Amino acid sequence: MKQGSFAFRYTDVVPHLLLDSIGWHTTDSPTYGNDGNARTDHDHIVFQYTLRGEGRIEVNGQMHRLMKGQAFLVKIPSDHRYYYDATTLEPWQFLWLNAKGEDALRMAERIIAEQGNILTIDQNSFAITSFWDMYRTISEDQLTDSTELSVLLYQFILALSVPKTTVNNGIEHVPIVSKAIRYIKDHVAKSLTLDDIAAHCNVSGAYLCRLFQRSSLVSPLEYLRRRKIELAISMLRTTELSAQDIGKQCGFDSASYFSKTFKVYLGFTPSDYRKHRTNYPFYTVFLD
Repeated sequence: MKQGSFAFRYTDVVPHLLLDSIGWHTTDSPTYGNDGNARTDHDHIVFQYTLRGEGRIEVNGQMHRLMKGQAFLVKIPSDHRYYYDATTLEPWQFLWLNAKGEDALRMAERIIAEQGNILTIDQNSFAITSFWDMYRTISEDQLTDSTELSVLLYQFILALSVPKTTVNNGIEHVPIVSKAIRYIKDHVAKSLTLDDIAAHCNVSGAYLCRLFQRSSLVSPLEYLRRRKIELAISMLRTTELSAQDIGKQCGFDSASYFSKTFKVYLGFTPSDYRKHRTNYPFYTVFLD
C-alpha cells in the first residue's frame, strides 16, 4: 500500500456515523498542525496514531509527546492543538481519520471518558488492524459506498474501545494458546486445573496465563468456566437430566458451585433457565 489521503462527500447520507476523511502521512514540516478551536469541521472527531517518529499535542493546556504506538482522539471543537516539532529531527509518520455523526461523537466521548485523549495501542491490536483493513479497502479497492464505509468505521471505533486486544502476539505465542484452547474444549467436562492445561502445553501456569490474557483478556480457567457453562446451557435444553447431574457432567465439583457460577453468567440458576424456556429458547449461548 502507498501513503495517501482520501476524503468523502456524500449524496446519500447515513446519519449516525460517517467517514469524512482518512490518511497515512509522513511530515517533517514545522508548519504542520491543527488547532481544535480554529477548525471549521465542527461535530467531528479526529484519531491520529504514530507509526514512526513523534508528534506533539496540547490538550487543555497540557503537552503530550506522541511516540510510536501512541494515538490521540479528540472532538472538534475542543481545546487541543497538535503539531510536528522540528527539534525531534525525525519525520512524524502517522495514520489518521476524521469522522462525523451522532454516533461518532457519542462513542468518542465514551472512549475519552474511560481512557483519556491519549491512547497507547499495540500495532497488532484489533483497532489498528481494522484501520489498515479500512485504509486498504479505500485506497486499493476504491470503496466509496457510504453504508459500507460506515460498517468499517463502526468496526474500527468499537475495536478502539478495547485497544489492548490483539489479533495475535507473534507466531511463537499462537500455537501455545491454540493448543491450550483445543485441550480445554476436548476436556471441558473434566475438573481441569491450571497446572493440567499448562503441563499439556509444556509451559508454566504463570506463562500460560500471560499468553492468554494478552490474546483474549481472560485467564485459562476463566476461559474453561465459560465453555463449561456453554455446555451446561446446551444440556439444559437438549436433555432431561437434572441440573445437578448436568453440573457433574460439566465438571463442577458441587451443585451449589455450578448453580452459583451459572447465575454469574446468565443472571439466574440452571433450574430457572430451564423453566423460562419460552423467554429464553436458545439451545446454544456463546459467552465472550
